[in-house]
Amino acid sequence: MLKSLLKNFKGVILVNGPTNSGKSKLAEFLIKEQDSITYIATSMPRENDPEWQRRINIHRNRRPNSWKLIEHPLDIIKAIESLDKKESILLDSLGGLVEQHLSDNDDQWQLFQNKLVKCIENNVFGIIIVVEEIGWGIVPATPIGHLFRERLTNISLLLGRNASNQWLAINGIAIDLGKVGDFIP
Repeated sequence: MLKSLLKNFKGVILVNGPTNSGKSKLAEFLIKEQDSITYIATSMPRENDPEWQRRINIHRNRRPNSWKLIEHPLDIIKAIESLDKKESILLDSLGGLVEQHLSDNDDQWQLFQNKLVKCIENNVFGIIIVVEEIGWGIVPATPIGHLFRERLTNISLLLGRNASNQWLAINGIAIDLGKVGDFIP
């Protein structure tokens, strides 16, 4: 049976899954027993997209009032580094963060990606990161779609190398990848 994490966990946990898989609900469940939680929502509101706003509202309505909230920070590294070291962080989601950096050229992206990975790996926080699993779907037909997919899957792989645990949410089922899988050499 799935259990929430013990209090005051440290390290990185990735929760991957496709759209509507339950990945955010799983991440919220895993972190809920922590003493102090900061939820970092990376997705920006989109004008003229009521479906996107509806999805954002579902997430907002599920969060307890006791959780602190940082919405789509311009400098996520600075936001993370400014938090109290006793804080537990739920970052939802990596895809929203990648979306904010699609206009970066390759050098700017590499610099940002490396700084973010280093920031997360070097901190003493317990941090759960929600990641959209997009590599199983259709090959993007546009250059921007391809860029998004490549950047998201690459940063997810980099963060996963040092994660203490990785979960896959699919069809409302949580799979502990650490128990059923091995790293590819």
